[in-house]
Amino acid sequence: MISIPGDVASAAAPDADYRIVRGTPSLLRPSDADIDALAQLINDAVTVTIFGGEGCRDAREAVIALAQTLHAPVAFTLRGKQWLEHDNPCAVGMTGMLGYGGAYNAMHRADLLLLLGTDFPFIGFLPGNDVTKVQVDRNPAHIGRRTAVDLGLVGDVGATISALLPLVRPKPDRRFLDTHLEETAGFHELLQHYVTKGPGITPIRPEFVATTLSELAAPDAMFFADTGTPCIWLARHITGGPNRRLFGSFSWASMANAAPNAFGAKLAFPGRQAIALCGDGGFTMLALGDLITQVQQRTAVVQVVFNNSSLDFVRIEMQEAGLVPFGVEFANPDFAKVAEAMGAKGIRIERPEDLRGGLAEALAFRKGPVVVDVVVDPLALARPSHLPPGAASGFTLSLAKQVLNGQMDTVIKTIARNRGLL
Repeated sequence: MISIPGDVASAAAPDADYRIVRGTPSLLRPSDADIDALAQLINDAVTVTIFGGEGCRDAREAVIALAQTLHAPVAFTLRGKQWLEHDNPCAVGMTGMLGYGGAYNAMHRADLLLLLGTDFPFIGFLPGNDVTKVQVDRNPAHIGRRTAVDLGLVGDVGATISALLPLVRPKPDRRFLDTHLEETAGFHELLQHYVTKGPGITPIRPEFVATTLSELAAPDAMFFADTGTPCIWLARHITGGPNRRLFGSFSWASMANAAPNAFGAKLAFPGRQAIALCGDGGFTMLALGDLITQVQQRTAVVQVVFNNSSLDFVRIEMQEAGLVPFGVEFANPDFAKVAEAMGAKGIRIERPEDLRGGLAEALAFRKGPVVVDVVVDPLALARPSHLPPGAASGFTLSLAKQVLNGQMDTVIKTIARNRGLL
């Protein structure tokens, strides 16, 4: 059963099973009957997990309050990370190909999964009918679009939880939560392998770059990630905070969005750091053109280029499909010298011992744009905490094909360079 406030009912599919109720246009809230039904599902469940997205933006405190009442793990999408991860004692990470932590297992092992303000499209990472699912979203078109739900409520997440909290009984048993917090801590330890060892590893590990950048950036910094592996490093190694913001082309998957997004944000908020995590492919496709305008406007955008001479996420997608990667490698110029020739500040970093100083210098520069060209390990892997069977078999098949195609040396080097993640 899906409940839709009357003022948005016209946006819904005509053949859906809707019960029309009145709603306030500015703050949609499901009917009392539907709130009661949700409370009953929660009270009857032994274990509950929350999976939140961008729709939790203005409901952070309410979501955490509900999670603590229920001792429920809180998983989140990439768009939900900046609202639900920091200072959240119930946070268990993300699911999906960028995933980390205990999110996947917490979602699949719960009796009840609450999908709050998310239209997560990667259905292979969502549980099936063995888990009871409830979805709350302001957009009626999102309800049940990605996965079958047992109860769908159209409404604002914060307003829904505010009405729900007085009706739910606290769950004293926290063993389910603790199990997935421990799993999350274990994966974070795995993620830190190439961070703690980063100062001694050449080529530079991208994990070390992103973590160091996160440590040096201001508490209200704005981070922007290109579509590709920079999204992975943003998701896993850039820590959020009350005033930090994380942006990407998460819905559209547009290439080379980080630099222009950071440029626009810096013009809107000149007193805040605007930091673009750029893939080298995207940087050469689009950002170099924007750099000329940044120079003319003297806009202090910091562009950190993860220079691995490849379209790395395309490589990953080919491997996931069981293919031998092809057409993904290219020769790059020295981006720092190119930036200097265009009138920007250029910093080239090839050794890990120069990373912290180079990034600090870039963040402190105020006279115009900066391009930080960091030469990173092209064989660095970004393994999610859980791979669906199809993706896992695809990677295995790809490696086997690479060996059969005379690329055993590359396979051996890849394994050797990523032992800490395997």
